[in-house]
Amino acid sequence: MGNAENAEEMHRLFDKTAKIYDQSGVEFFGPIGRRLVEFSELSAGHSVLDIGCGRGAALFPAAEAVGADGEVIGIDISEEMVKYAAEGAQERELGQVDVSVMSGQAPDFPVGRFDAVIGSCSLFIWTNGPDDVRPYRELLRPGGRFATAAPSFFSTLRGKWALFPEIVNELLMPYMLQSLKQSGAYDSQFANAGSNWLATPESIEKTLTGAGFVDVVVQEEELPVVVESGQQWVDFTYTTGMRGMWERIEEKERQEVMGEVSRRLDSLKDENGVITTPVPIVYVRAQAPKV
Repeated sequence: MGNAENAEEMHRLFDKTAKIYDQSGVEFFGPIGRRLVEFSELSAGHSVLDIGCGRGAALFPAAEAVGADGEVIGIDISEEMVKYAAEGAQERELGQVDVSVMSGQAPDFPVGRFDAVIGSCSLFIWTNGPDDVRPYRELLRPGGRFATAAPSFFSTLRGKWALFPEIVNELLMPYMLQSLKQSGAYDSQFANAGSNWLATPESIEKTLTGAGFVDVVVQEEELPVVVESGQQWVDFTYTTGMRGMWERIEEKERQEVMGEVSRRLDSLKDENGVITTPVPIVYVRAQAPKV
């Protein structure tokens, strides 16, 4: 798992981003969270742990799935994310939800505590192999369900990142790689794409079975991301973890790159004046052995 320095990097980034996280008006984390909950096949009465819950993209759909007789515990490294998630649960009157500040790399719960452990656009940041995933299996009851979603890494073997539209990939990838080298937080997921456990369905299955899971299911689906302008897409990325990339570019160069990204994307507007870029999302599901 990531070291303490990398964890602090994540903490600072997401604390700083929490206020605007997923608040750009662009539908992204919400649809992924809802689809992950559906893919997880949660049932009424289940006890669920949502790792890296953020502001609640999967947390709240999970609470609806398990109902008032279930429980959903959300954890996040960012105090600010937890604050907004708690406010969201209160506004929705979801008494079955509890959130707390805790590292998703080392959840502090008893063995066999949950029926399901999920993580939407979170676990990929720090997991690199079976040893990093095994703790989640240990939190599950026999037959319990593990499920996660992430922007697909299948294209990294071709030097592409799922979150970047094709038209700006070659422009932005060098900045992403440089940012990752500077932070160390996500470097292994890109620089060593060939050994990344998320790079192929086969490596995902191998990693999860190596961690003791069975019945692995891997499914890649396209999520259409719709924006009204290239500038809106840039603004959207600034409300996600990609903010770390932008902030490592010198101000003058950053404005130039943002302008070029916006211009390229504006060229994709359809007859209705909107831009739709498909983002591949990978959904993964597995079970703890029943005995």
